[in-house]
Amino acid sequence: MRSPLRKRIPRELCADWKKYFALFAIMTITIGFISGMFVANDSMETAGKGSYEKYNVEDGHFELEKEASDKLISSIEKKGVKVYTQFYKQVRETVPGKKKAEKSDVRVFVIRDEVNKVCLMEGELPTTENEIAIDRMHADNVGVKVGDTIKVDGTEMKVSGFVALGDYSTLYEDNSEIMFNALTFDVALVTKAGFDSIKGPTVYQYAYKYNDKPADTEEAKEKSDDFVEELYKLAVTGGDVDNPDFDNLNEVTGYLPEYLNQATHFAMDDIGQDKVMGEVLLIILIGVIAFIFAIAISNTIINEASVIGTLRASGYRKGELLRHYVAVPIYVTLLAAIIGNILGYTCFKNVVVNMYYNSYSLPTYETLWNTDAFIKTTVYPVLLVIVINIFVISSKLRFSPLNFLRRDLSKSKRKKAIRLPKWSFLNRFRLRVLMQNVTGYFTLFLGICLVMILLNFAVGLPATLKHYQDNAPEYMITDYQYILKNTIDKEGNEITTNTKGAEKYSSRGLLTVDGVHVDEEVTAYGFNKNSKYINLPYDGSDHEVWISESYAEKFGLKDGDNITLKERYTSDTYDFSIKGIYNQPGMIAIFMPNDNFNRVFDYEDNHFTGFFSDKEIDDIDDDYILSIVTIDDILKMAKQLDHSLGAYMNYFGYGCMALSVLLILLLTKIIIEKNMVSISMLKVLGYNNSEINSVFIRLTTIMVVIFAIISTKISGLVLNGIWKNVMYNLNGWFTFYAEVIDYIKMVGMVVVAYLIVVFLDVRRIKKIPMTEALKNIE
Repeated sequence: MRSPLRKRIPRELCADWKKYFALFAIMTITIGFISGMFVANDSMETAGKGSYEKYNVEDGHFELEKEASDKLISSIEKKGVKVYTQFYKQVRETVPGKKKAEKSDVRVFVIRDEVNKVCLMEGELPTTENEIAIDRMHADNVGVKVGDTIKVDGTEMKVSGFVALGDYSTLYEDNSEIMFNALTFDVALVTKAGFDSIKGPTVYQYAYKYNDKPADTEEAKEKSDDFVEELYKLAVTGGDVDNPDFDNLNEVTGYLPEYLNQATHFAMDDIGQDKVMGEVLLIILIGVIAFIFAIAISNTIINEASVIGTLRASGYRKGELLRHYVAVPIYVTLLAAIIGNILGYTCFKNVVVNMYYNSYSLPTYETLWNTDAFIKTTVYPVLLVIVINIFVISSKLRFSPLNFLRRDLSKSKRKKAIRLPKWSFLNRFRLRVLMQNVTGYFTLFLGICLVMILLNFAVGLPATLKHYQDNAPEYMITDYQYILKNTIDKEGNEITTNTKGAEKYSSRGLLTVDGVHVDEEVTAYGFNKNSKYINLPYDGSDHEVWISESYAEKFGLKDGDNITLKERYTSDTYDFSIKGIYNQPGMIAIFMPNDNFNRVFDYEDNHFTGFFSDKEIDDIDDDYILSIVTIDDILKMAKQLDHSLGAYMNYFGYGCMALSVLLILLLTKIIIEKNMVSISMLKVLGYNNSEINSVFIRLTTIMVVIFAIISTKISGLVLNGIWKNVMYNLNGWFTFYAEVIDYIKMVGMVVVAYLIVVFLDVRRIKKIPMTEALKNIE
């Protein structure tokens, strides 16, 4: 026979529909967004991983000083690889009437049909000399449409289509950069005739594929290390180590294996990490809601104690009552999971997909049914709610029928009340309310902590980016850093400049071999005596160096420590002793006198790499300049992050406020309901609504403010820990930054959310009748 208790479930839901609707809304939105994230992530991750084979993505690429001879290519391919030509020209791109595209650089390739193939997103591939297909993400950022005309190296070209390149799913101009750049960097495809018409210098890049594909990353690293050493030897000997071809000597100027290539890996890694973070957020938030359910039902059990005692005395078992009281949370959670998953596959999936397409140059995808997502967003929440509620509610139902009839549900056998301080009656009453609602206030504290962690990210990320942009000049050694292709001109003379204040320097790229991020790029600088730009003493032994502040902070280094760095293209290593920490944030670098630099790296005494200058140098031919580092290069990371996430942070902040309103509303409602008899008794004793509000509302206000202040510290520690773990996996380093005003803003947002709740709580207290105090009195 069906239990008559089932008839009470609809009545309970209707009687307290506001509370259950709020819980249902929070869970539906949370489950819906996380479900949408799982579905979008899995679908796009599957498409992204499938693109490696579909578009025949390279196993790596290398760049040579000049075009390789047939003999060199043949010798390289004997090392177990297939080599493909993919020359490019990197030139200026401008869009008429689009100011934000005025300083863009475009990396132009000939259409590739063997390796690193293209995914056509819109339009058509170029067929004539004056047509070009550009990256879809960059086009969105600068407002270019198919059919528009752009200038490439001063030549007008028609945009025939938008593409996503297999080897540029994330637009990294340089693999050593902290962040990709889809604002001022573009990749594009043209015909062979179009490529020849562009005047810029050709970069001789070659992609390669292993004949025997590595089984995993570890094997890929071993193969890469062996291959690059052979490549370096073959290049400098023209293809024959034993019998050098002096007419075709070459040099490796760049090398990047696929497993280290952020342009192919960053997007997929980020999507995978987002899925993990979403799962953690789901479990935490559902856990908090499950505790709210448990507290609410515990209060219901206390209020219905005499009814439960009568049912127990009439023969109802504890298990039957437990199943009855757990049923409501299960039904609400199950309904929220079903509707949340429907929304996840429809609305929220598209929101997440648009977020990814707003940051990455991903190929087209197909929505896939995700069993794992369904289990994690339906089964996990229901199980979590069942476990937590059974644990809490069963402890409330452990009393005997006589205890329930007497309403004696206290676990403590204390024979007399705790002695309170000799305060006024209302203050002692407030303290008693606090002691009786410790569990409720503790859950409120957990809820505010969760909201504060989310708010810290919403408020702290824009503050961090603003701090980075405002202090960008401090992250630069000088306003202009010129890197030369060669320090000797065509006549054999050393390249010089008459620019006042210009100063020679040396630099070399090295890689870390240990620490929090292996293969992190470290720039070694050699500075002149009495340098205007690097204020360090010109002394120390050859292997004593100063390291940048960011290097020390990221790798946990200090004075006297020893570090080992290695060459990019060979297995040669260098051991250094840290002489000091140089106050140069924003870069991972080591510094040493130029004389020491030349001896350590076996250069001639007068060797240098380029010039530091506090003004633009205009007397060096552009043909001799490899690159120029300016403040725009430092700021592009912050601009890209602001573009990708900045607009979402305001909405995220408002979402956090809405979440805090719902959580605080639910918990204060439970606290007031638990104390309905006490509130009614105060009314009977002659206290007016204003005085009663001062007891309950003022107490909760004080606790909310205290919890918010404490939570700012906790959220700061949590966010800093998360931020460091993220930065450990990226090249470069900058810290998460939030000022006191940002924490005040966070507390203010929670307080504003609470004031909305206060308005509702005051109305709720006002509606409690005096007759409530006369009910259930023994």
